[in-house]
Amino acid sequence: MSTLESNSKFSLVSSGELQVSHVSPHKRVIGKVFGSINRRWEKHTVVLTDTQLYSQEKYGIFSMPIFLDLIQHIDVVTVSTWEPAINSAVQLRFTDGIVLLQANGPYERDQWFHSLLWKFSVLNHKKSLKMTSCPEIIAKELKSLVKIALKSQLHDPQVWTDCLVLISNQLNHTNSLPPNALEEIIEALGPALIQLNPPTPELCDFFSRYCRDGPCAATAVVVFAPGVHSILKHNVDFGKYTYIRTFARDFIIALASQDACPESLPCFVHTMHSPGARCPHPRVLPNLMAVFLAAIWSAFDTKCSYRRNSSVNLLLGSNRTEITNNKLPKEKVTSCFMKMIELCATHEDWVKEMAPLLHPIPFPEEALKFPPFVMGMVSVLKRFAGDQRPEVRECLFPMREGKESWIQLIAPDHNCCPDDGKTFCDIVRTLLERAPVRRKLVRQLAHSCLDAFRLMVIRGDDFFVRMLSEMLESDVIEDKEQKEQVLSTLCSNPDGARLYRAMCDRQAALCNLAQLGGPTKLTMPAHSTDTDVEKVLSSGPFGNLEKLSLAFTCVTSDCARHLVKLPNLQHLNLWCTQFGDTGLCLLAEHCHRLKSLNLCETLVTDEGLLALTELKTLTCLNLNSTKLSAQVFEELVNKLPSLASYDIRYTEACQNKDGTYIREGKPVQNGASKSLQAEMFDNRKGVVDGPFLKYSPVPDRKHDEGDKDEQDEDVPDNELAMSQSHHSQWNGKNIPTFTLRSNRKMGNKSAQKAAGDSKQ
Repeated sequence: MSTLESNSKFSLVSSGELQVSHVSPHKRVIGKVFGSINRRWEKHTVVLTDTQLYSQEKYGIFSMPIFLDLIQHIDVVTVSTWEPAINSAVQLRFTDGIVLLQANGPYERDQWFHSLLWKFSVLNHKKSLKMTSCPEIIAKELKSLVKIALKSQLHDPQVWTDCLVLISNQLNHTNSLPPNALEEIIEALGPALIQLNPPTPELCDFFSRYCRDGPCAATAVVVFAPGVHSILKHNVDFGKYTYIRTFARDFIIALASQDACPESLPCFVHTMHSPGARCPHPRVLPNLMAVFLAAIWSAFDTKCSYRRNSSVNLLLGSNRTEITNNKLPKEKVTSCFMKMIELCATHEDWVKEMAPLLHPIPFPEEALKFPPFVMGMVSVLKRFAGDQRPEVRECLFPMREGKESWIQLIAPDHNCCPDDGKTFCDIVRTLLERAPVRRKLVRQLAHSCLDAFRLMVIRGDDFFVRMLSEMLESDVIEDKEQKEQVLSTLCSNPDGARLYRAMCDRQAALCNLAQLGGPTKLTMPAHSTDTDVEKVLSSGPFGNLEKLSLAFTCVTSDCARHLVKLPNLQHLNLWCTQFGDTGLCLLAEHCHRLKSLNLCETLVTDEGLLALTELKTLTCLNLNSTKLSAQVFEELVNKLPSLASYDIRYTEACQNKDGTYIREGKPVQNGASKSLQAEMFDNRKGVVDGPFLKYSPVPDRKHDEGDKDEQDEDVPDNELAMSQSHHSQWNGKNIPTFTLRSNRKMGNKSAQKAAGDSKQ
C-alpha cells in the first residue's frame, strides 16, 4: 500500500457519491491500453459498513454488495494521463479484477481511503482473533490494532469505539491471557490518552475499569500517569465530560492503593504543582478539587450513587441499558482523598485558591457525620487558621447568616465534633494569634460559637474562661439575655468569678479616672520617646483628655498600650513618628471614640490601615505620605460611614495631581472640613501649631503677586484659607503646599481664590 503525504485529519466516512469503475485483469500490455480507453464510469451513492460496500441504486458494478473480506489490497493509484479530469482514485484489488472509486476532490478521496483501510484492518484482526487461542498471538494482534489506531489519520471517536469493543470482547472471552500480555496491551493503549483531547468515553471507561479491578493496576498507574497529567492541566469541562472525571478519580484511588510505593501520592501532587513556588497551570487545582468532591459525593450521598452506565455495557457487548451501583467504599475514598487535600494544602499558592472552594461546606451530611472524614479535614482547617492571609482564615466562619461553617462544625456543641473540642481550642488559639484586630475576631466568635464557649467554660477550660470574660469586657455580645447567660456561666466557674470581679474593678477605675478630670488637650514636646509618654500619662488624671498630639516625636507602636487607657480620647496626631501597624491595630480595637486621626509620614501599611474599619466614629483621617493602596482606601471609604474628610496625597490611592480622588464619577476633596480645621490648627504668626497638627511652612516658599498686597486685619481665628495651586521648589521637586493666611488682610486675587476653594 502506498502512503499519502498528508498530515490532515479525517472523520470516518459512512456514505457518499462516488464515480465507480471496474477494471478486468489483463496480462498483456495491449489489453491494458484498450481497457483504459474503453473504461466506463458509473455514478453511485456508496454506503460503507463494518463488513461491506453497497450502493443505494443497485445497478452495474454494485448490483451486488462488495464484501470487505474479499479485498486483497487497498491503495491510491494514478489514473492514465489522457484522462486529466480524473487524476487519481482509490483502488480495491480483488482476485477477479480491480474496482476504482473516484471522489469529488483529493480530501474526500483520502477520507474514503483511510476509512476503507480502517474497516479492512478491523475486519482482518477479527478474523485472526477468531482463528487462534494462543495468548501470545492474541496479545500481538491486539497490540497491532492499537498501533494502527494511533497511527491512523482518522480523528473520529468511532475508531476507538471499534478498537475498544474488540479488545474488551476478546478479554472477556479469553481468561487465559497472561498478565505480561495484558500489560503490553495496556501500555499500547496508554499514549491514546495524550493524543485524544478530550479522550473518548469508551477509552476512559476502559481504563477506569482496569484501574479498579484489573490484575495489572500497578502497571496501569504508570502508563496512565502522563495522560492524567494532561487531563488535569487542561481546561476540561467535567460537567460535560463526567467520564473523564471518573477516570481521574479511579486513577488516584489506584495510585493510593499501591502498598509497594507509599510516596506515590506525594510525588503525584508535587509533579502536578511543579517544583516552583507557584503552579504554572491554573486549572490543576480546580480540576483536582472537582475530582475530590465528586468522589466524596459518590461515596456518601445515596441520591447520586446510581447512574446510567451505557459505555460499560457497550464494552461488555450488551445492547440494553442497565442501572449499576457506582458507590465507592467510604473508608477507601476518605483515606485517599483526605490525604490528597492535605497534600494540596501544603502549597502556599493552592491554599489561597482552595479556601474559597471549601468556604461553603461542599460535602454531603453523611460525610460530615463520618468521624474519619472530619478528622481528615482537621489538618487542613489548622492550616487555614495559621495562614497569614485574612481571606484564608475567613473561610472558617459562616459565609452568611444561617449558613453552617467549619468553626461551628468542629465546636464541642456540634454532633460532628471529632474530639470533644480539642481541635476547636487549637484553632481558636491560632486565630487569636494571627488576628490583626482581636476585637473583630472576638465578635465573630461570639456571634457564631457562643454556646460552644459556654460549654467549654462549664467543663473547666481556663482558656475559654478568659475568652468569655474578654467577650463581656469588650461588649461584643449585643443580646441582653445572652449576656445574662454568659454571666451566669462565667460565675459558675471559680476562676471565671474571679475574672469577673477584676473586670468590674477595672471598669470602676476607668469611671473614677473619667470623673477625676484633667486637661482636655495635651501636646508632647518634639523628640519625646515612649518612656516619656508613659511617665506623663501615669503622672496624673487624664480622664477628660480628648486631644493628644505626638507629632514629630520618637514614639513607636509601643506607646499604644498607654493610649488605649485614655477613655475620652477623640483626636490623635501621630504625624512624622515611628508608629506602625501593631499600634494601629491596638488603637482600632480599644479607642472607639476617635473622631480624627493623623498618620501622615508614619510607618503604617495596608495591613494596619484595614483595622481602621472598626472606628465607625472616625470623621477625619490624614494618610498623607503613607503606604496606602487604592484598594484599601476604597474599603475604608465604604466601611467608615462618618468619614467626612481625608488627605491621601503622595499615596498610591491619590490619582490626581490636585489631590482629588475620583470615585463613581464624583470628585471628593481631600483635607479636613472647615469646622474641624478650626480645632486642628492654630494659625498665629503664619505657623500651624496646635493640639492636633504641627506644621511648618516649606523653606523659600513663593507666593503669587496677590499676596504682596496683603495688609494686616483682624479676622476670626477659625477662618482658614487653603490653596493647593501653589508649588514650592524644595530639593528639586515640586511639592504642593498650603498657603495659610491668618490675622491678616488678604489681597483681591488671593481672596477670590480662597472663596473658590471653600465653595469646592
